[in-house]
Amino acid sequence: MAKIKEERQYNAIMKRIDDLFFETGENTPSNDPRLVELDILSELVEEYEKEHFPV
Repeated sequence: MAKIKEERQYNAIMKRIDDLFFETGENTPSNDPRLVELDILSELVEEYEKEHFPV
């Protein structure tokens, strides 16, 4: 799986997630390409944040 390598990528992905969040909703089919992209990007961000922003 791909990995976010730097903060610039992280910021770009966060912007894309924000855009996708408002383009999809609870009635969006699970196979909609926007929702699939949102899921993948969210997983990438989660891994990046675990490594760079531990709680």
